[in-house]
Amino acid sequence: MHFIYANAWDKGDYYAKNQDSFGIQTVLTGSGPYGMAMICDGVGSLDKGEYASGVVVREMTEWFYGCGLPLLCKGASKLKLWRSCRRGLQAVHNQLAEIGTAQGIVVGTTFTMLILTRHRYYCFQVGDSSCFKVAGKIRIVGKRQVNEHGELFGVVGAGELPDIALQTGRYSSKHRFVLCSDGFVRCLTLQALKRVGDYRMSREQTQKLIYEIIDRGRRKGERDNCTVIVIGRK
Repeated sequence: MHFIYANAWDKGDYYAKNQDSFGIQTVLTGSGPYGMAMICDGVGSLDKGEYASGVVVREMTEWFYGCGLPLLCKGASKLKLWRSCRRGLQAVHNQLAEIGTAQGIVVGTTFTMLILTRHRYYCFQVGDSSCFKVAGKIRIVGKRQVNEHGELFGVVGAGELPDIALQTGRYSSKHRFVLCSDGFVRCLTLQALKRVGDYRMSREQTQKLIYEIIDRGRRKGERDNCTVIVIGRK
């Protein structure tokens, strides 16, 4: 395996359902290794957040294998990749909107997807989930789409699909990416983020630390679902 990752999907005791969904894929091709990590956080103030987030993870995983991966293997530009992702996400957005209209409900979810090649990363984002690039120093990857009050500009499945934020750059085996829902972000401290993103830690050590961070956050009163993926190259 060319990538190393650890993750957690924690409902907590307050809510009846976990409205977060996530996906992790790694694949070795003739063009090299590729990794994909995705977190979708169903919007709790809307209906069936767990359904919306699950559908987006399923459909965009299919997009990754059917469209994204072939483009990456051909060396396509980031603009072509962004346009393809936009078409794929627009299709699932329309699908969720049609289901909502038919059932008389409104469904929606955030969307954060990270794609890794051997040396580059691509982060696609709609909503307020977070992605951090950690290598001693911490860098926020992507752009959380919220206003000054922390309210979402838009989501996948409800209203009009906002523009997908895309950030790309280079990384090394000393970097770790931390994708997380807003529930896990509120459990984090700066020191904890640096520790969980330390490339010298094993998968088992990182996994243990993730749950320690969640447990500490729960004791301090965090009620929301907490989902996190820590991923990097070996």
